[in-house]
Amino acid sequence: MEHQIIKLPPQDFYKKCSDIWDTVKHEQFAKQFEQELYSGNRIAYIYQIDGENIAEISIVFDTDDPDYTIEKKRAYISHLVVKHEYRRKGIGRELVRFIIDKAVEMGYKELSIGVDLNNYPAIKLYVDCGFDKVIFIGKDEQGEYLKLLKIISPREEVKINDSQSIYNR
Repeated sequence: MEHQIIKLPPQDFYKKCSDIWDTVKHEQFAKQFEQELYSGNRIAYIYQIDGENIAEISIVFDTDDPDYTIEKKRAYISHLVVKHEYRRKGIGRELVRFIIDKAVEMGYKELSIGVDLNNYPAIKLYVDCGFDKVIFIGKDEQGEYLKLLKIISPREEVKINDSQSIYNR
C-alpha cells in the first residue's frame, strides 16, 4: 500500500474532502474551510492510500482568537479527520507530525489545537505529540472542549538539505 500526503488545491476541496467527511451535513464548516483555503488563511492536506482519500488535516493562520493563533508566532491545527475504518493505524499521528514540520518550516514557534473533552483517543494523540499545555477549557454549541498548546522546541527546527526537510526529534 502506497501512501502520500498532498497539499489540497482549493478547487479540489469538495471533491476530495467529501470522500473523507460529510461536507453536505457540515455545510457551514465546509463553506468556511473553502473560503479560508481560497484566501490563503488555511492550508489543507489530504492523506491518500493507493489514490484513495483517507484523511484530512489543515493549518490555519488567523482565527481572531489569540488562544488559537498569534500572527507569525502561533498557528492552529484544524480539522484532523480520518475515515473510521482507517483509525488507530497511526495516520492521525503522521498527519499531526507532518503539520508540526510544516509549521516549523513556516517559522511558527507554537501550535494550538482544539479537541472535544470526551475524545480521549485524540487527547492522548495530541499530548503524545507534545501538545502538553491546556490553555482553555470551555463549552460551545458542540459541547465541552479543550484548547491545547505545543511550544515548538529548538530540536524541531528545520535543516534544509537538497530540498528535503530533516528534523531532529
